Amino acid sequence: MHFLSHFYTELPNGNPLFVAALSIPDFANGFTRVYNSKLRYAHISQDENLQQIHSGIVQHYAGDKWFHASPLFAAQVSTAMQFFLNENLNREKLRLSVIAHLAVEMMIDRQILLQHKDVCVKYYECINVVEEKFIHQYFALHSLEVAGQSFFSKFQFFKQKQFLFLFSELENIVTGLSRIYASVTKTEFTEEEKGKFVLALHNIDSALRYSWQEILNNKL
Repeated sequence: MHFLSHFYTELPNGNPLFVAALSIPDFANGFTRVYNSKLRYAHISQDENLQQIHSGIVQHYAGDKWFHASPLFAAQVSTAMQFFLNENLNREKLRLSVIAHLAVEMMIDRQILLQHKDVCVKYYECINVVEEKFIHQYFALHSLEVAGQSFFSKFQFFKQKQFLFLFSELENIVTGLSRIYASVTKTEFTEEEKGKFVLALHNIDSALRYSWQEILNNKL
């Protein structure tokens, strides 16, 4: 599940610390390993601010669990994969199943932005007013200063650039997919591939326009 979808499914909880913490597993390097080994069964502080942070982290994983297990999500990923193949994207060269998974997540965020722009506005309002000293305290409490550094370096950039508003243009989503893919494979999409992905995303867009809410409302 992508950033805006996490926020959308947790509404009306708009506590800035909770909302910011929803993004910690995505921004802090290697955080899932840390979560499983140190935080999943950790003693929860009595401090309300630190509780909000811990709750946001826990809900990120809970959200991803039901979302990724959803047959509706799986069906959309399969459909996206077929749209990629229809554009003659090379499945021998590109890990199209992984790209389809990421694309559907990002395209659901796009639908939220297009149909409920106020949700995206509120999301950035929340993370822009968060009292970061409490997040620093949370990382320090669990001796996770290194994870905290990696989180804040990406979190600050994410806030400043407000990337989610760029999802109104499909070309920007393809650029994002290319960069994510390159971070893993060290190879970005070619210009020809980017053009084919844009065409495929138009079809994914149509497929999700009236089905994305059903996916996000289908908590297990």
